[in-house]
Amino acid sequence: MQSLERRFTIAASLVVGLSMLTLGYWVERRIRIGWEQGMAEIGAHYLQALLAPHVLELEHADTLSEDSKNRIKAQITDSRLGQRVTKIKIWSRTGKLIYSTDKAKEGAQLQPSRLEQLSRGQVVVSPHGNSHDDEEPGQHSLETYAPIHKPGTNTILGFGEFYEVSLSLDREIQQLRYATWFLILNVAIIIGFLLYLTIRRASHIISSQQAELEANLARASALAKRNNTLRRAADRARLDAAVSNEIYLARIGADLHDGPIQMLSLLMLRLPDEPAELRGQLERLIQQTLAELRNLSAGLVLPEIRDLSPSDTIEAAIKRHEQQTGTGVMRSIGILPDQMPEAIRFCAFRVVQEALMNAYKHAHGRGQHVATRFAAETLEILVSDDGPGGEAAPPDVPQPRPRLGLRGLETRVKALRGSLTITQQPQGGLLLTVSLPVRRRSLRTKVE
Repeated sequence: MQSLERRFTIAASLVVGLSMLTLGYWVERRIRIGWEQGMAEIGAHYLQALLAPHVLELEHADTLSEDSKNRIKAQITDSRLGQRVTKIKIWSRTGKLIYSTDKAKEGAQLQPSRLEQLSRGQVVVSPHGNSHDDEEPGQHSLETYAPIHKPGTNTILGFGEFYEVSLSLDREIQQLRYATWFLILNVAIIIGFLLYLTIRRASHIISSQQAELEANLARASALAKRNNTLRRAADRARLDAAVSNEIYLARIGADLHDGPIQMLSLLMLRLPDEPAELRGQLERLIQQTLAELRNLSAGLVLPEIRDLSPSDTIEAAIKRHEQQTGTGVMRSIGILPDQMPEAIRFCAFRVVQEALMNAYKHAHGRGQHVATRFAAETLEILVSDDGPGGEAAPPDVPQPRPRLGLRGLETRVKALRGSLTITQQPQGGLLLTVSLPVRRRSLRTKVE
């Protein structure tokens, strides 16, 4: 941050310095031009007042008489103008030199561009009047061209050219230059100091905000890691709970088989032979109870699917249904991963088992079809039938074990963050669709 502050300070100083130099040069130049133009205007009016009465004959001629030249010379010598002016020239309206206080030859011609400017009534100033050979070395003069008008009119009689000593002007401009540069320097220092304070304050604010952002980022990263850890723990807990639930149900089924069923079987063996009618009634009652308990126990206990692939697990559920009901099931099992968590495979088994039982009950086993596919890290199971969706199985059809129902199945699916939908097909029958999300990490992780 200190490096950034230093670079910005240097860049701002350069910009302010160059701006102040440009401004100072422009102000100085405008002041000098203004002063020169002002002094030239004053000199032009003074020249008009002194020379106009002596050049009236130029209204009808292009030359001056000797008498007029002598009067002009005397006027210049006796006036204050002669102290300020080093030389004077008078040009005719055609641009021909007709009078000069220096040794220039009469008859010289004025530059066409200069003649055009003067003919429009302009006063032309040039600060390079010291380029003439007859001036003293180091002497600075202001070269001024101005039209000479007929008194009281705008009629141009001729053009005057004079060279005014500009020592006082140079002194004034020099003093003004120093004052201007002093002011600009002070303004530049103030601006630079204010910029430095602003940059320094902004740098401190940026540094503090950067430190705060880094701290917030570190806290956010720590929270994200913690949330990720908690999410993974929650996922493991959900999967473990699903597996534990199946183990619990299997244990209940085993306990039913090893407990009440065995006791009822023993009770039936120890029934007294007499009276025969009572024995027959008790045997029928005990056999009916045993059948229901065996059916319930068989439904709670899953086949051994721990070592089965997802495809084999679904195939096992279909074959078990076919064996229990004596009906056929069409299947379209797509390409599935070789490994999935046990909770997902247990849930898939229960989904196929419960959906086929529902199709057997309401559709009499007609058009039973199971399809699976895996895409976008989601296992999708579709079970359909061709039944009306509302009829119960006829009395002569053997009823399977008591079921947990679709509500219990939906709870089981949602526990694994899945979804379950049931739709009526246009051609008749129901379509049950279950989607179970399977993370890629879960494909390589076995829940213990």
